[in-house]
Order: sequence, then structure tokens, then C-alpha cells
Amino acid sequence: MAPSTFVTALLTLAATGASGLKVEPPRAVFPGATTGQGFISIPVSAPQKDSILRKRADVGKTTDVQVANFRSSNYVIDISIGTPPQKLSVAVDTGSFKLWVNPDCSKSSVAKNVTIDGQTVQYIDTPLSDPAECRKRGNYDPSISSTTQTADMEDERFSYADSTTVDVGFLKDRISIGGLSIDNQIFGVAKASNQTGVGIMGFGPPPGGFNNSGSYPMILTSMARQGVINSPAFSMHLGDLDNSTGTITFGGVDKKKYQGGLIKIPFRTQQFKTSSGQTVDHTSYYVNIKSIKLTNPGTDSSKSYDLGSGDTVASLDCGSTNNILPKGLTKSVCDDLKGTLGAGGKTCNVDCALRQQKGGMTFGLDGKDILVPFHNLIEENTYNEVAACHVMMNDNDLGLDPETHILGAPFLRSSYAVFDWGNGNLHIAQAANCGTNIVAIGTGADAVPGGNGECSFGVRSAVNYGLMLGAVLFTGLSAI
Repeated sequence: MAPSTFVTALLTLAATGASGLKVEPPRAVFPGATTGQGFISIPVSAPQKDSILRKRADVGKTTDVQVANFRSSNYVIDISIGTPPQKLSVAVDTGSFKLWVNPDCSKSSVAKNVTIDGQTVQYIDTPLSDPAECRKRGNYDPSISSTTQTADMEDERFSYADSTTVDVGFLKDRISIGGLSIDNQIFGVAKASNQTGVGIMGFGPPPGGFNNSGSYPMILTSMARQGVINSPAFSMHLGDLDNSTGTITFGGVDKKKYQGGLIKIPFRTQQFKTSSGQTVDHTSYYVNIKSIKLTNPGTDSSKSYDLGSGDTVASLDCGSTNNILPKGLTKSVCDDLKGTLGAGGKTCNVDCALRQQKGGMTFGLDGKDILVPFHNLIEENTYNEVAACHVMMNDNDLGLDPETHILGAPFLRSSYAVFDWGNGNLHIAQAANCGTNIVAIGTGADAVPGGNGECSFGVRSAVNYGLMLGAVLFTGLSAI
């Protein structure tokens, strides 16, 4: 699946799911996982491998061109399903809310046209769609699991913005994350899929609300109900773009992964207008962007951009490669960085030296500013052994009413975010990394631990200390 169109949020408003189930002891220990009373922390990484660009030459002919490290920013974790455990990898996604596995690896690869240095090339075999890599990620076989059960649910089709489709049937089984087990979890098993080489574990809330389980309990809800964590909440530290390795902590906050204080911001509900003129309430990780400014490279001076009147609402979506922002902003930023717009004016190509410069884009939320440094905002790839860099942002053409933007992986790599379902709040701070000190999230209105992070200030050095998760498509809007 294309990394920039990896995420979906389905508008299925359904009844609350089943009640809690019996807790079982841990089944396995995963490398890199850290467990404690009320929390489990697991490593998350973005696959990186050499990819291939095929230059379009004469009609009917192609010329192979090797391209190093044409990256994906979709993040994956290892899980196991069944008894005995069957290990596999899935992509984590805060822009969708269901788990499905078993992509069709024979149909995972797709060629897409991109423009590099003014030349049109075909981009194929991304780290997440390469059939060989797909097969290495494991597969779930329900016939060899003694804990598999049928689920009384109709098959579904998941559709994504890049024309990827996944047809799934549903089963129940034991799922282990970091060695801690969740019993009788409902999830989708792909019957057919295309353009994707990895399943998805969605950690977004059901669109009907944080306390609405939908047609069945989501993974995070099941964790809390079965006593794996104290309350349905998790924190995310994605690490730096150049290393693409971080952690997700279910039920805990790592005080050594951020600097300054965690600021609490209530998530808001969006009311979308459908093609039939109806208004539908939709829950996701929606926040209001109060300001956007660019710190000039290598200086302390900055420029603020006009966001117009009204609210500038964005969804926090780790499955989106780029930040998707108001129309015209890409050109304005590109001009200020002395870059050049690519074909169609959708991308901004810049001097790769900017990645090493002080500065970046600062996003002002309700009471908190998050700086996305240039090294997290600008991605570098190579073409014919020549570096090519672009700003990881696009103008918004999602077509939603009201217009809704995306703060994607570049923003979330630069922030430490705690997603508190129990209270419908975001707790956010500037990302850093100075070790590990995990404190469990409790219960009630003040479940998320307060206090400052234990990393010192100095964004660039802090973010790089130590270890250095598509656009949202609201498929249900047009169907209602």
C-alpha cells in the first residue's frame, strides 16, 4: 500500500460490544518489550530497504534504476495470534480502528509514477508492499490454533484512498502484544487484498465515540477490560526520521521520552456533511491548529502563516507520510525555503543541506507548541546516487466538509503523544529521548501522570539522543 494513503476511518456507528473476559498470564516474551504493573511497552519501527524506481523510457520499455532508501514512514509492530502463538507483523495506525491480518502477498506490489529531478519514474516495491518482504512478516493460519472461534459478523470491505481494497471475514482468537495476551479478540482475516503487504492494527477510536466499542471491543478496550492495562490509554514515541525506531506504551507514560510538561487537550468531534446533505458526528483524534510558523533555517527568526477565519481542525494520524495542510501553504513554505514545486505543485523539493539546519515548522495547538525540526520535516532519498529532498507536506485535497487536515508522521515523530480514551483527551509534549522511566496510567479523570518530562531542553540534541507511526479517507461520508 502506498505510504501516503495508508489510513481509513470508517463511519460505522454501532452498539457497544461485549463485556470483559478472563485474564490469562503472559504467553510469550517479545524482544525489546518492557512490562510492568499496568503497562506494556513495545518497539515500533518503520521498515527501510533499497527500493527500485523504473524510469519510463520508450513506450513498452522500462529501464531499471537502483534507488537507495526510498523510505516508508508506516510503522510496524510484532504480535502473535492463536495457540500455539503464530508471530506476524502489522502496521500501527491511529487513523483507523480495526485489526486485520493476512494480506495477499502476490498482489501486494504496485507501480506508481513519481517525478524526481524532472524525470517521471515508476516507484515499485516499497518496504511495505514488496512481496518478498510481505511473506517474511508472517501469516495467521486459524486451522492450527486451538483457541480460534468464529465471530458472528458479516464480511466487510475496507477501502483506502489509493484504491487499495481489503475484503475480510472475522474470527476470534488470543492475541499477544509484547507477550501479554488478550483473549477472544475479534479481528479481520483478509480473503482478498491488493496493493498492501502488511495488515493493520488500528488504534484510532471507533467513529461513534471513545466510549462506544462499535460492533465489538477494539484492541485497546479489550486490554483494559481484561486487566492488561488499567485504562484504555497509550503513549507513542516514534523516534527520529533517520532512525525510524520508537516505542508504543500501552497503559503507561515514559517520562524520559519528552521534555517540558504534558499539556492536556480534549479531542473534539467533527460534524461532517455527507453527499446526501446529512450531518454526521465523527470521533477521531481531532485537534485544533491555532498557528503554524516557519523558523528560518539557521536563525531564530520566524514567519507565521495566515490560517484564515474559523477553526483549522486536523486529525493525528501516524499512518500518513505527510502533514496535509490548508491549500496554498505548500507553495508559501516552499517559497520561503527557496525550494521548487514539483509536477502539479503538490510537492516541494529543497536543498538537502536544510536537513542539518537549525529551525523547522512550529504547530501551535491549544496551549502547546510542537516544533517539527527540519530533519524530521524534510525527507532525503537518492536517485542515480544523487540526493533528492522534499518537504513532507501537501495541500489538502481530501474533499471533506468541513475541511479537515492531517498532522501525520512528521508531526508525531516530533511529539510525545498520550491518547487517553477514558477521558477523551490528548496529552502532548515535545519529543525527546534520554532513557526509559515508565509510569503506569491509572484510572479516573486524572489517570495520566502529570509533571514534566525528565529530558533536558534542546530539541535537536534531545530528539536525537539514544534511539533515533496516507491520507485519511472517510469512506462512509459518501455512502450515508
